[in-house]
Order: sequence, then structure tokens, then C-alpha cells
Amino acid sequence: MALLAGAFFLLFPVTFFAQDTVESPEKLTHWLTPDELTRLDEIGLGFVETEPPVAPIRNIAEFDHMQGVLVRYPFGIPMALIKEMAEDEIMVTTIVGSTSQQNLVTNQYVANGVDTSHCNFLIAGSNSYWTRDYGPWFESDSSNQIGIIDFPYNRPRPLDDEIPKEVADMLGIPWFGMNLIHTGGNYMTDGLGISASTTLVWEENPTQTHQQIADKVHDYLGIEEYHVVPDPNGTYIDHIDCWGKFLAPDKILIRSVPPSHSQYNLIEQAASYWASTTCSYGYNYEVYRVYTPTNQPYTNSLILNKKVLVPIMNSSWDDSALAVYQQAMPGYEVIGFLGNPSTPWEATDALHCRAKGIVDLGLLYIRHFPLYGDHPCEEDYQIDADLIVCSDTTVISDSILIHYRVNNGAWNLVSMTNTTGSFYSGIIPKQPGENTIDYYLTAADHSGRHANTPYIGEPDPFRFQTVYTNVTAIPDTLWFNTPDECLEGKVTVLNNFTGAAISVTGIQEEGFNPAFAWYISTVPDTPYFLDPSDTTELRVRIDLPVFKQDTGYALDTLTIITTIGPVDVIIAVNDSLLTGSGTRIAGGTNRLGQNYPNPVTETTTIPFTLAYAGEVTIKIQDLLGNRVITLLDGFTQAGNYTVTWDGRNLSGSIVPGGVYIYSLKTKAGVQSKRLVVIR
Repeated sequence: MALLAGAFFLLFPVTFFAQDTVESPEKLTHWLTPDELTRLDEIGLGFVETEPPVAPIRNIAEFDHMQGVLVRYPFGIPMALIKEMAEDEIMVTTIVGSTSQQNLVTNQYVANGVDTSHCNFLIAGSNSYWTRDYGPWFESDSSNQIGIIDFPYNRPRPLDDEIPKEVADMLGIPWFGMNLIHTGGNYMTDGLGISASTTLVWEENPTQTHQQIADKVHDYLGIEEYHVVPDPNGTYIDHIDCWGKFLAPDKILIRSVPPSHSQYNLIEQAASYWASTTCSYGYNYEVYRVYTPTNQPYTNSLILNKKVLVPIMNSSWDDSALAVYQQAMPGYEVIGFLGNPSTPWEATDALHCRAKGIVDLGLLYIRHFPLYGDHPCEEDYQIDADLIVCSDTTVISDSILIHYRVNNGAWNLVSMTNTTGSFYSGIIPKQPGENTIDYYLTAADHSGRHANTPYIGEPDPFRFQTVYTNVTAIPDTLWFNTPDECLEGKVTVLNNFTGAAISVTGIQEEGFNPAFAWYISTVPDTPYFLDPSDTTELRVRIDLPVFKQDTGYALDTLTIITTIGPVDVIIAVNDSLLTGSGTRIAGGTNRLGQNYPNPVTETTTIPFTLAYAGEVTIKIQDLLGNRVITLLDGFTQAGNYTVTWDGRNLSGSIVPGGVYIYSLKTKAGVQSKRLVVIR
């Protein structure tokens, strides 16, 4: 549980109320005032919960594209910051209490060089300037309609608590009420179904179990994995933005302190927790540390499109804090801002607390789970994406592109094609082993919007490595078309595409098929070792004549046994060489097709072709090689087939979202492909 500061309360700067606001008998602070502590029963009083949005729901992240930012007058942020935010087509929405206040603020903006063409106003009563804490949370639903999720604000400040409704009315978008006492400073999300808060959310909702709280954020925000963690700061505020911040779906910033700091151990435990936690992309978070020896609020920053606005303290550690952001977020403009003398940044209350992004209502978003780590150099790299178009337009079909480069070389373009619905797929061609592949995706719609994933695009692309991973035979099919080819033989080359020596322990020289006899004339004694990148040639000859037989076909498999598994080579004889009676398979080879739809939300279909009859297994595994389910296992005649998967495992449970491998295993070998499940 989070530690509280006992009876000690820091007082924060004075908040002046709008003209139509009933003033509190005491000055409001970021924390509950002594008077408010006596009125906790007013929190959530009369809150009406609505039905949630229609799933699937996507909770929009801070680092998604914003059309505006919400601030409040009287201000808790410096005018220089407002001027910066009003650039680059961002609309600064200022909460004011009356038209006279609006005129007053407009004059201040003009006097300070703020671009007033990028400013508008929300005339509404408010109690304080902590727009992050009481402001709206944004989501997109099954129809890609942007809406607002509201919650009972964890302060008895009724005017602040009404602001999300006011914003929804101003924007003309749906409002949904989620009956979970909360605050924006204690919530962050990655935009892909993972969110985090401190245990404060449990403490402030004692009538709901932990599972009920997780179910609530799932139903209203589409959150599949809700990390509720202790507050390592040991402060009274217990907000997650006081010590941690998602910078991207796979990056998190955690404060650091010297070993002599009273919270050193707890903060290091928090950093270790996130470093060992899997992000939405399937690997552990990349943890960045920002040094805060005297509790500087460097994590309390605001990401606003391609800018990162950081609270600085006129401290010797400011430059190093900005440098950490620049390292973690290449391509972004990182700018530091001092607080106002009258409303300075505090250790638990800074820039992030006092400003809230307003999402682009016509958001164009590319939902993609990237390739990462090591990938075999022997096959192409399939890239899949879901295009979420929130404007009343459609995507431009030829605008969905994969940009990729090899070893920091020139960028190449590959078009992605529509597979089904809003899903698109493209291929990065296979590359030699031991290379680094960078890539990012772009798209555009007919509203004029453009999108990248990752958001920043080229400066910080996705990355994976190509590696030699298999022992393969090239070619893996030997076709014999003439008598001379049968007598002279054909060569297949066994290649060690792994990073270590492997042992070849045996070679199956005798065919299983009684229709013809074949043998290897250049076979080395086994066992023998094949070093990395080494090769061995195997020449296969066939005895003539080749007879058809009712018990088999003129098609067989050469199996090379190695310490890391078998390698199969198909041996096939042309019809013109066949004599006698019997039936031969019509030409072609086994083929495993790409599932559709992909990504998978409910069910998907897997097509496959069998060139000859035999035992067939089709199964699905996770990335660790664990079997999820077997879809087909038995003798199957030659032909074209499909199998359907309903997204469930052997026990009948729905599998979580992620990347899975499906495979076709026959006597000829194993073929496999990737599919993506979205929940």
C-alpha cells in the first residue's frame, strides 16, 4: 500500500476562483485541505454511471495526436508555456468563469504574443487549475467515434468534477460516466490496452474489489492489463506522475535518487518492476531514469504531439533531465519551462498536473504490433496493421506504406494491401543474416490527416535483427524431368544458418515410396559437424524405370537428421518418366496460406493446400513454443482446404492478445506463419 505523510500537509499556491464560483473558506491545495477532509462523503455523491462505450474500446494515450490542450484561468502555468502550446496547430482551450474573464485572458494572451487564432474558451465554473486531475479521458469505440470517459473526481470540488461534461458538450462528442473514484495524475495508458496507477485507486474505492476495479477500466476504457502498484515516493499525493511516465508503448521514465535518499530502495524496486514487465509489444519495457536528488518534478512533463514540455527548477540537474528525454524520445522537441513565481512547480505538482491534452476528434491511428528481436533471414517479414479512422472519411488505399532500411542505409518503400475490413498487410523482403532492419508505417485519409507508427516516425523507428536460425536445404525440392537428370543426379546444399556448429547424425537414404528407388551418391559419413555458414552437397540419383503403383506416388522425401531437428527435401518425378498404372498427384507442392482476417478479433480462417495425401497436423503455438491448440491432426487427401480458429485454447478459454505462430506439418516438412490476436 502507498505510504501517507501522516498529519503533515504541504500547502500549494493560492487558486483564485472564477466569478461564478463559490469560494472555499480556505485556500485549495493539490492535496485535500483540512476542510475537504471533513467532506469526503461528498465525493461521487449523485454521480450517475452510464453504459460503457461499445467495444472494442481504445483508451487514447498522451502520446497520441492531440488537437488541443485544456488549461484553466487563473493560471497555474507560465504564459511562456501557453505561448509555446499555441503553436503548431494546437488549440489552447482555457476554462474561464465568464465572458469578462475571457476578455481579460484574451488581452493577456495578446500582450504576451500568444497566437490567439489557436485559442478558444470554455466558460464554466471551476474550483482549481489542476485540469489533468479532473479533466476528461478520451476513448474511441467500435465505430471509431471519439468519446469522453468521466469519473468521480477524488476531491469534493463539484465544479471541477463537472468539467468533463462541459468539454464533451463543447466538442459535441459522447460522454460516459464510469463510477470509479479517480484522478488523472494517478493514471497513464499506452493506447494499446495497458494502464497503470498506484494503489491509491484501491484505497479510494473501498466498496469495490480489486477485480471489480480492473473490470471497470476494462469495460469503459478497453484496458486488458491494469498495473496497480505501490507509490514509491511515500508522499501524501500518491500520484503515479510524480515518479513515472509512459513515453511510448514500450518506454517508461522513472525518477532516480541518490542512495542516501529515504525512498531510494522503493524507487529502485519500482524501476526493477517495470524493467521486468512486458509491454504491449511483447518485450520488457525500456526504462529510462531521470535524476531527481532533491525531488525535482521532472517526470511531471507533458507530451504534446512532437513536443515534450518539461518542468525545470533552475537547478544544476535541469540539463541532464532534458538530455534523458532527448535520448528516450529522438525526433521530439524537448523544451524546459520554469514555473511562475506565484505558482511554482512543486515536487508532487507540476506541469503535467496543470494541463490536459484534447485528442484530435478525427484521429487517424495505425494500430500495429511491431517485429522485434531476432528473425530468421530465410523468410520474408510480414507486417500487419489496423487502420483506425475517426474522421468521417476513408483511408487513402495507396497511402499505407512500410518504410524500411537495412543497416542505416537508404529508406525503401513497400505498399500495404487491404486484407479485410480495416486491416492491411505488407512484406519486408527477406534480408541476409546479421543485419539490422529499421521500419515505420505511414498512412493518410481523405480528411487530409497523416499518421505514423511509431508516432514520431523515421527518427525512432521499430527495429529487429535478421539472424541465421535454421539448417536448410537449398533447393528443398528436386524435380527430375528427364532420364539424364535421374542418372546424373541433382544436388541440394545443406546450409548451417545458425550461429553455432550442429551435428548431422543421419540421412534417410531409402525412399518410403515403393514407386521408385533413389539414393544419395555423395553422402558423407555420419555423424559429422557443420560449422556456422558451412555447407554440404548431397547429390540424389534415381534408378530407372520409375513405376506408378497404386500404393503410392512418384513423390517422396529425403530427411536429413540434425541435432536441432530434421531437414526435409522433396524428391519428385515428372509424369513423362512414369510407367505402368496408378494415380499421381497433380503438380504443385504443399502450401500454407495467410490467415484471414489478420489481426484476429474473434475467428479467423487458415487456408492450406496439400499436394499429396498423408498425415497432416495444423496447430497454433505462442511465441515461446507452447501449444495453444491443434486444429487438425490426421490423414487428409490431396486438395485445397481451410480450417477455422475461434481464438480459444485447448481448455476453451479465449487467448489474450498478442502474436502467435500457426504451422502446417506434413511428411514434406513444416511451414509456419504469424498471426496477431487483438483483444
